[in-house]
Amino acid sequence: MSAGNGSDAARRRSRRGKGKGPTLASAKASGDFWGSPDKLPGVEEVTVSSDPSAVVRSLGRPPFPGHEAVSEYYLRAVYDNTAKLAEVLATAGGLLSDPADNG
Repeated sequence: MSAGNGSDAARRRSRRGKGKGPTLASAKASGDFWGSPDKLPGVEEVTVSSDPSAVVRSLGRPPFPGHEAVSEYYLRAVYDNTAKLAEVLATAGGLLSDPADNG
């Protein structure tokens, strides 16, 4: 390996990253892209389901021959965890409806 190859590699490394990354102009352009938050439509409050897997369960047993009970258990766990995550996100965003309002 000659000395010239090493210095070329050093120059390439020193040029990496120059001119890259967000600039003020690109930040302004991204703000233009997303638009004004004042123009967004209103949002409805989120109501938590007492049985998140009810609709899917109404379709019948999962089509996994010999593994219906186990697959139902895991699918229900996924639906329940997804509903909990949605509740947490709605609470964090101030969108969770008051349970007293639901009667």
